[in-house]
Formats: sequence, C-alpha cells, structure tokens
Amino acid sequence: MKKFVILILGLLFVNLGFPKSFVNPIDVPQQYDAVEVKPLFPGGMNEFMKFVMKNYHAPESEDGEVLTGTIHVSIIIDKEGNVTNVQILRDLGNAGKEVKRVLSKCPKWTPGRMKGENVAVEYNFPITIK
Repeated sequence: MKKFVILILGLLFVNLGFPKSFVNPIDVPQQYDAVEVKPLFPGGMNEFMKFVMKNYHAPESEDGEVLTGTIHVSIIIDKEGNVTNVQILRDLGNAGKEVKRVLSKCPKWTPGRMKGENVAVEYNFPITIK
C-alpha cells in the first residue's frame, strides 16, 4: 500500500513538474453541417448549378463514351467563403477529377454564420451527369 501511495505521489509530482508550455495544442477549426445562416454562392444555388455546368467538361470513359451517372461530393465552405477540402465520396470513372477542378475554381461564397460569427460549413451533395 505504501508503494502504491508513493507511486501515485511520484506521478503527481512528475505531472506538475513539467510546464504546460510543452504541449502544443492544434487549433482545429470547428465545422458545421447545420448553421443559423447557410453559406450562399454569389447569385444563389441556381447560379452555382450554372457555374458547374458551364465549367464542367465531361471526360470520356476508357472506351470513348461520355460518362453518365451521379458523383457524390463533399466540400467545406470556410470562414472566409472559400471552397476547401473537396472530396469525391462516390466517383464515376475519372469524372471526379474534373469535378474537383471545377469546384476549386469557385468564386468566394458568403460564409455560413453561427451565433453571429462566420463558421466553416460542410456540404455533401450529388452531381448528376447526363
């Protein structure tokens, strides 16, 4: 029992002996999927769809046919309104690369807001290619 108490006290003193400045916390911004004010593409979602359609160039499949189907995408609109972290959740051949290229060219959005402050917001959505 005496050894156990000495061990606990030793661990306590060791923990108190090291300053907290050795610990470098990583500032990971919180991102939301539900906010008070949603991010808005300049001109609204219809303009976003027009932007994607205008800039998307359908890649051909390996056999030369144009791919059709649905690609599932995840993006984050950061606090400044930039589109970041574009991820293809479900790809359609190599069309995901083209979708990433188009979304990386997006103009700044009006950022989402929560409790009066700009916040990062995650969007997941499908893009249907016909």
